[in-house]
Amino acid sequence: MANPNHTAAPHAAVPIPTNPLSRPYWTRAEASPDEHDAATLAGLAIAIHALARVLTNSEAFRDQHANSQSDTLDPGCSPLDTPTTEGLFAALYFLSEQAEQLSQPLLPPPPHSGDLPY
Repeated sequence: MANPNHTAAPHAAVPIPTNPLSRPYWTRAEASPDEHDAATLAGLAIAIHALARVLTNSEAFRDQHANSQSDTLDPGCSPLDTPTTEGLFAALYFLSEQAEQLSQPLLPPPPHSGDLPY
């Protein structure tokens, strides 16, 4: 008769991202379990600001190029194609939505009709 193996495989302290281009981020890797939501919110804010900067640089490049100011272009600016720009706007939308949901305080459950106040 086989003996069941009740030992569990060791779990990593930080979950492995499912996206092959991502990696565990320091805000969550260094957070205690009580700080998990705040660390996630901090990571979302950093991501939102980074995407906004990329989109701003792309639009600045387009504006300067359209106004024939190519000699004043910042080397860090580059135009993004339409699908990439739309994808980044979608990412900003959903990241902002998640950040807003995470930043809302948890509301207590509504009282049941039979509950008596103390």
